[in-house]
Amino acid sequence: MSMRIEKSNWLIVVLIQVFACCISHAPAAWALEAPKPLSDPQGSWLLQPAYSDEFDGKSLDLSKWDNDVVDWGVWSWLPENAWVESGNLSLRMNYQEHERKGQRLFYTSGIVRSKAAPIKYGYFEARIQAAPKFPGVCPAFWAFRQEADMWTEIDFVELTQRHNTPRQIDIFSLVHRHPDLKPGEKIVEERTVMVDWDPRDAFHVYGVEWNESRLNWYIDGVLVGTSKNLYWHQALDIVLSFGVRRSLRDNPSAQGLPTTALVDYVRVWKNAATPDCRHGSGTNPAP
Repeated sequence: MSMRIEKSNWLIVVLIQVFACCISHAPAAWALEAPKPLSDPQGSWLLQPAYSDEFDGKSLDLSKWDNDVVDWGVWSWLPENAWVESGNLSLRMNYQEHERKGQRLFYTSGIVRSKAAPIKYGYFEARIQAAPKFPGVCPAFWAFRQEADMWTEIDFVELTQRHNTPRQIDIFSLVHRHPDLKPGEKIVEERTVMVDWDPRDAFHVYGVEWNESRLNWYIDGVLVGTSKNLYWHQALDIVLSFGVRRSLRDNPSAQGLPTTALVDYVRVWKNAATPDCRHGSGTNPAP
């Protein structure tokens, strides 16, 4: 008995020494801090792993993301249109004629939606390369939530590719609050920016800081839009998706399809100086 105890103690000591040695000789990466928002690398931001993903695995993390979201409107989401490959989340749109509830539809596309409890306030950032197809497709990074008495949507970026030029990028926020508004009424604020590059040619970083008083939009770390926060106080789910726009809806065509947008990463932070505002659970139907 005593011999077994001594061997056990010796093994523990050796393991502790080996671990300590590994730590002391570890590469510098061990000491690296979690990434910070591109526009505020010195800020007091705490990365939220439940809503963040580097997409470096062999497949989509289905414990974190739902890629089989209930269809709505003209959008038909299929799991096979959202997958991880070569360090990116790929979101694809296909020409695929089908019918839903008597409505003839022509496209299927990809979406991922966070499974964690909805989150309110923070810093939201994604590095995205838009799809080659133009016009009529819309890779988007956004957040929304529909509940019994409230619906809120915040679009961090919509690479709408629906205008005369893909260089015009839409960022806008929309809220639909049933208790305060007439049925069907909604409050909308829109922001559009023109850039001097084509979002299809390379990756760019799109981010939003959302707090109790303001929403600030950033592209590649540069402030491009701001709005006073009068209504956007509902905790939301995080979404990356690929939508179809009017130019394709009104004139269905398979030309240029399938087409794919790429997401290098999505990262969400909370401000260390403010309390955690997450609440709720599960997933509700889309609007």
